[in-house]
Amino acid sequence: MTTTPSTTPSPDPDPGPDRPGVDARGVQIGDHNTQHNHFAGRTPVSWPHRVGLVPGLADQRLDRLADQDLAAALTGEQTVMVCQVLAGLGGVGKTQLAANLAHQWWQHRRVDLLLWASATSRSAVLTRYAQAAADITGVEDPNPEDAAVRLLAWLSSTDRRWLVVLDDLTDPQDLTGLWPPTTPTGRTVVTTRRRDAALLAGRRLVDVGVFDPAEAVTYLHAKLAGHPDRLDQAQELAADLGFLPLALAQAAAYLMDRGLTCGEYRKRFADRRRRLAELMPDTLPDGHQATVATTWSLSIELADAMAPAGLARPLLELASHLDPNGVPTTVFTTLAALRYLDRGLGPPPRPARFLAAWRKPPQARPRVGAADARDALHCLQRLSLISLPADASEVRVHALVQRATREQIPPDRRAVAQESATAALRQGRGTDGILRFDLTLEQAAFGHEAPITVDTAVTCDRCQGEIPAIFDCGTCAGQGRLKTRRTLTLKFPAGLQDGMRIRLANQYEAGRYGGVGGDLYVEIHELPHDRFTRTGDDLHCTLDGSGIDHAAGGVLPVVGLDGTPLRVRVPPRAHPGTRIRVRGHGVPHLRQTDPAGRGDLYLTLG
Repeated sequence: MTTTPSTTPSPDPDPGPDRPGVDARGVQIGDHNTQHNHFAGRTPVSWPHRVGLVPGLADQRLDRLADQDLAAALTGEQTVMVCQVLAGLGGVGKTQLAANLAHQWWQHRRVDLLLWASATSRSAVLTRYAQAAADITGVEDPNPEDAAVRLLAWLSSTDRRWLVVLDDLTDPQDLTGLWPPTTPTGRTVVTTRRRDAALLAGRRLVDVGVFDPAEAVTYLHAKLAGHPDRLDQAQELAADLGFLPLALAQAAAYLMDRGLTCGEYRKRFADRRRRLAELMPDTLPDGHQATVATTWSLSIELADAMAPAGLARPLLELASHLDPNGVPTTVFTTLAALRYLDRGLGPPPRPARFLAAWRKPPQARPRVGAADARDALHCLQRLSLISLPADASEVRVHALVQRATREQIPPDRRAVAQESATAALRQGRGTDGILRFDLTLEQAAFGHEAPITVDTAVTCDRCQGEIPAIFDCGTCAGQGRLKTRRTLTLKFPAGLQDGMRIRLANQYEAGRYGGVGGDLYVEIHELPHDRFTRTGDDLHCTLDGSGIDHAAGGVLPVVGLDGTPLRVRVPPRAHPGTRIRVRGHGVPHLRQTDPAGRGDLYLTLG
């Protein structure tokens, strides 16, 4: 039995005078200069040989930094090329990066075998492997698994140069036993939204993000080059769309179809009564398979199916109502957040005993715990739907992912989702506090270090504020935090003024559910001085000039605020009320890069 591809690619549209074409199966057809291997009953194999159809490059495609990262395939001074994994959010252009590499290598004759396979399922990979094995070895295995083994053995032993691209890997388990070998002459590139540790182990990650602002604007200018009048507010439109390549391509096609400017598209985009699907072109550009509105649907379903099942989607619904630039992870482990996740699991089971069903529990215990919520967040990160830093301290979500998620929330849950997100944000952070602190003029001017004492609340050491442990904690009585008095050492910088506030981030009351602390603001109260008054960074002082000959002038000894002895020359014909300026002997400038930068001292004769 002959194994054929699941889809029938079209012939190469432009083989070129010295480029071989592709037959109806996506198999390379050689020219008269190519070398042939003959197998009984089969068409001779031509080198170079291509299996599978490489996607065409997008209109006005830009060369990006990730292209350079992808080109750097060598591991230091070694000659073995590592497997590279292009990972990122759906719509950032991972397939285009791999396709550009494949086209470049094929056109410049850098490979003898180019194999492009869809990796959305194991069967899709096996189908393409079986086709390649039959073409190269002349043996058609009835079992695709046997054909895959035959191909991998050939790849590991051949001295021919090969490139295998596994596009859009959905489940890393699908490649168990199917990873191409690491050889001096071969190279493997995988595109995926997944970030599983097992997938990246021993392989080089190329993290693909959105366009930078300059790239996004350059792309829009290229797409609308023939219509410069439509570029009004192009930069603002790129920012509205979060610089996502997929969104920019589809928005450009939409406004071209409808004769809109970038500014007019922005007005429609800002209208929340319009769904994202209504702002996409009828015919998608560049061979896109899905609109922005639906491109992440499969990823959400996959994340929601991961353990703990059923929590990833409601977590993303909460995140879609919060700041896309980052919120503390502890917001998603608050009681409000966990109760919303409980809703996603359906109604709790009914008590077995009849009377128990009528009793109200003393506290509503969510079935979902803080550890479950954190695991679900990592599921979303594995599918590139959110981003977490190395310490997993905050959650970031692309603004378009947020909008697409909000639009998919059932109407009966939308208000609840927003209310729960607001409550979780409030519970996940402690309140702020203000402490008034007295400083002398010298301390405010030249800096000071002093202990400050504040009554506040800290996270309970026993339960750490986590649910469900908080319900059984006798130390904090289920509050997740304890009242305490803390002493902090504060370094007051030079140049402070009366009424200024110093912010000590997260140093006041801890969040109830292990959340970040509120901020402590220390407000400066500058005490009066017996000799000097202050105006900004300048100092003023009145001197007794009775010992000076006002007609001839003279010299007065003065001690500055910092204790420096000064000899101030009084000009001739000075009189009471005369003001003398002494440069650079006032108060140091706050945040002054030059430590010598100071205001002036003004002396008034009495």
